[in-house]
Amino acid sequence: MALRELRLSASSNNSFLGCQRRYQLGYVYGLEADKDKESLRVGGRWHACHEHLELKPGSLCPRCQRREEVDPVCFICDGTGRVGEDRMAIATRYLNDQYAKTPDNVTSEDWAIERTNLLYSLIGHQWYYASTENRFEVIGSEIKFEIPVMKQGSKRRMPKVVFVCKVDRLVREIATGLVYVWERKSTARSLNADYWDALTDGDQVTGYIYGARLAQAKGLLEPYGVKATDTPIAGAFCDVWHKPTIRPKALSQKDTKTLIEEGTYCNEEFTVKTAAGIDGESAEVTVDGEHALLIPGKTAIAIRETPAMYGARLLVDITERPDFYYEQRVVARTDQELRDFGYKLPRISQQIRYVEKNDLWSENRSACTATYRCEFCDLCRSGVKYRPGDKAPPGYKLGWGSVPQIPIIEEIELG
Repeated sequence: MALRELRLSASSNNSFLGCQRRYQLGYVYGLEADKDKESLRVGGRWHACHEHLELKPGSLCPRCQRREEVDPVCFICDGTGRVGEDRMAIATRYLNDQYAKTPDNVTSEDWAIERTNLLYSLIGHQWYYASTENRFEVIGSEIKFEIPVMKQGSKRRMPKVVFVCKVDRLVREIATGLVYVWERKSTARSLNADYWDALTDGDQVTGYIYGARLAQAKGLLEPYGVKATDTPIAGAFCDVWHKPTIRPKALSQKDTKTLIEEGTYCNEEFTVKTAAGIDGESAEVTVDGEHALLIPGKTAIAIRETPAMYGARLLVDITERPDFYYEQRVVARTDQELRDFGYKLPRISQQIRYVEKNDLWSENRSACTATYRCEFCDLCRSGVKYRPGDKAPPGYKLGWGSVPQIPIIEEIELG
């Protein structure tokens, strides 16, 4: 029986060590939940928003270049074929495009709030880090590495075992000239010591630095201006966004009265219009053209925040406690830590090979809801048995087919 190629990664390693059944379903059988994952969707769009902010004004529109024609309604160039000066307007148009149609499995309010969270958090991020905006120069983006795993204590490769990783970007600190792997994260967890311990102690950040160091030593980063003889990659620069936890709320009758009379709420101005009902009281209130939900009271009405009003309150909250929403840290690794990581990879691959060869896959029920709810919980608890070649169970799909091959980096000694 031919060996299956093992493509180790920080995610697959954590999955195997956490629950072998989860690894088997996700990385051997290729199953994934057949639904749009909110965390992945929001995280992906958060990354995309920042990519639009980093576009160079006057450069050719990357979206129209891919289309090989200028789109007259392109959200990047607005039909000009060139990137405009106002990158925040580009990010706003991008979000408008992404949230133009509400999916069937999401309420219109939740869809609008998700867009609002992204837009106003982006505005807050730009404000909070305005003084350090030019601290780094981006020298490379979306760089992928595939590294052969070597037998421990040997220079021989393990057959069909590679470690794969992809870094968001490489950046050079202008003041020092040091190069870092830049990773942008979004999380629903509090940015406390526990979060940073989990992020910095895990394989993910170590894997980024490990792969980048090997690529540099091999000379593969020279196209990005990083030579093998330069100072080694200094570490990972982690830029983390804590997704908002507040939600739209009902205004008091007093605040509603002030909004209607003065058109202001949370330091922002709104165009407010009312329409009287049969009894003479307001039967309709629109805020910037959007209908607000009315809440009748004994003496007067109140309204519930529209998404735009909620965004104004969110921005106030961001300015009052920015550390709740954003944190940036440099994470470093010693040469010994990176070598230890390299020694760890063959051990994990041997464990996976042994479990797979002897069909010893076991469940770890304590991992079902640890940190987050495993996407295979429903499948495991239903008792459904899946084997390769079977039709994907209800609620799941095959998430991958052929895996694209990434140029291989020869293993070399670090440090």
